[in-house]
Amino acid sequence: MSDTQPTAVLLNPRSHVLAAARKLGAATVTVPEPGRPLPADGPGLAFHSPWTTDPEDLIDRLRALDLTAPVSCFGFGELGCVVAALVNQRLGWPGNPPEAMEAFKDKAKLRSAVADRAGAPVAYRLCTEKGEIRPAVENIGYPCIVKPADGTGSAGVRQLAGPQDLDTYLDSLDFKSPHLVEEFLVGTEYSVEAMSSSAGHRILAITEKATTGAPGFVETGHTLPVRLAPQDEEAVEALVTATLDAAGYRTGPSHTEVMLTAEGPRLIESHGRPGGDRISDMLDLALGEDLFEQAMADSLGLPVPGAPTRDRVAGIRYVTFDRTAPVTVTDAETAKVAALPGVTEVAIAVPAGQLPPEVHRSGDRHGFVVAFGANREELESRLDLAVRTLTAGR
Repeated sequence: MSDTQPTAVLLNPRSHVLAAARKLGAATVTVPEPGRPLPADGPGLAFHSPWTTDPEDLIDRLRALDLTAPVSCFGFGELGCVVAALVNQRLGWPGNPPEAMEAFKDKAKLRSAVADRAGAPVAYRLCTEKGEIRPAVENIGYPCIVKPADGTGSAGVRQLAGPQDLDTYLDSLDFKSPHLVEEFLVGTEYSVEAMSSSAGHRILAITEKATTGAPGFVETGHTLPVRLAPQDEEAVEALVTATLDAAGYRTGPSHTEVMLTAEGPRLIESHGRPGGDRISDMLDLALGEDLFEQAMADSLGLPVPGAPTRDRVAGIRYVTFDRTAPVTVTDAETAKVAALPGVTEVAIAVPAGQLPPEVHRSGDRHGFVVAFGANREELESRLDLAVRTLTAGR
């Protein structure tokens, strides 16, 4: 371990990320997304860069700083993790290879890399032109799933139950990027949160999810950790480990979605970043697992915590308001819900006075509540009370 203070270059960090860096004793260089303000009175260096569209500008500016090792760049969002991998490769800093992040982004490439490493592969066809979708669907059969090959947040995901659905879908599809046609998996969907380090891949928790169902499958809630039958947990862990190995993922958090079918777990998709929807916060609330601290510690050569420190259950539930009336939740009402037992965060996404949108993708959801409990029963009771209080009369 070097005696030099380590430095973490942080791309658009949340407050939790900055807190984790401080806990590790690392110096920070903060680079927010273009258009966002620099941290107010925050420690360390901070500057603006158009890194989301011009990573070369960021690389040049960081090179000019001539930072003393150990140093690494971290981005924990969808784009940030990709740019961080490129920065680290170009500047010779520790991190994931850009090829691993590309494998996660390109769902077809990931399916090809994983193949049959952990059970039966999912049948799929990659369509680079809109005219290829119909024959691909006919090859895979009904029901099937069609989605953008590089999509996120449930955007563009559609279940097709039969030829009529296909005709309607193609008539409305604005095809701008490659799409996947995949076999429809029957079972229970989970996500698996893991941490990769020099010691290997460690499964942190299996997360139960709820969705709107067909045709868009937008996520409406998450609960962690949940326990599966021992043989199922072993098979899920093998699938996730094989997926991360196939992608070449070396260090940091990952979020892998699996369908537990009657024949065992099948891969849906995987990401080289923490799960969205506050899953990283829920891991800390329930288990004391700080993804950000662990990721930075591993890349910077610091001791990495390796075991949970809490034994609770945490969850998030998305709220849906009446779409025929404007949203009228006041700050006082939000504060009342936030003060309920176990509730740690309440957020309303719809501006006051506006009609809530129809939910077609994650970005359309109206708001959410995060809470924890000593067990599943207490958690569900707390979340139910919070959601009912927030939506009462609406």
